[in-house]
Amino acid sequence: IERSGGDAIHGAVRFAADAPLRYPRDGGEAVVAPGAISEAIGQLASWLCLQRNDFTARPVFLFADSIRVEREVPVGTEVALCGRITTMDAETFVFDGEAMVAGEIVQSIRGCNGYFMPLAELEDPAVTRQRFQALTSGGLTLEDTAGPAFPFAGLVLEVLKKDAGEIEAAVHFAEGLPFYKDHFPRFPVTPIVMLNEAIGAVATKLLAPNAGEILRAKEIDGIKIRSFVKPGETLTVKVKVARRMSEGDRIERIETVAELAKEGKRLLRGAYSYELAR
Repeated sequence: IERSGGDAIHGAVRFAADAPLRYPRDGGEAVVAPGAISEAIGQLASWLCLQRNDFTARPVFLFADSIRVEREVPVGTEVALCGRITTMDAETFVFDGEAMVAGEIVQSIRGCNGYFMPLAELEDPAVTRQRFQALTSGGLTLEDTAGPAFPFAGLVLEVLKKDAGEIEAAVHFAEGLPFYKDHFPRFPVTPIVMLNEAIGAVATKLLAPNAGEILRAKEIDGIKIRSFVKPGETLTVKVKVARRMSEGDRIERIETVAELAKEGKRLLRGAYSYELAR
């Protein structure tokens, strides 16, 4: 974190070339998973909330008006981050934020909001204070997480139904996945950004099943989550095409509506737009 104060906080994150949350690209370098960039913006805003409430309560995200992906970010890139709290009281918060490369916005979040949980229920407050001190005093290097690309496609356990414009599939979040260690040590739950990547993996099986096709996330609108997803749970994802638009000979824009459910009860719903390149 470079500086913080008032209602805004600024920082930077470098996505190493061998960071697991990446998508390999045929004939070129890998790109950072969009969810990893969204998570970085959200973490930055969380640090500002924690600073303002003196490390007593951590924000838990539930809604987002919009997430926009302007372009992909190659691995190895340093990304500048900005978060702004627009509303905050003792129980709830709302923030906006951006990620930038060389002064150009590569991703933005608008109207992300939720509520606060006691920090001690999620993690050790003393450790959290220490990490913030390190972040604001030259930066923090986490333990080595290098390795193969995270198998996002492997989150799809089984395709249950598929036709020309709709798919239903089971996705599974195994216990012991690396992101649970920090999210959160005392109360591990699946980050919303990983739910978005799982939805994207299901959408890929519907919209880009052939070799050489690449499905890129572009926009998420009106996302709302109603309950936590815990390690080891299996969920049902439905993705339905709402509209398809040609953007050139080899590019197509596809708007979808996605729902995620557990035991028949809907946990998440949102409008997801993708770019399909052939």
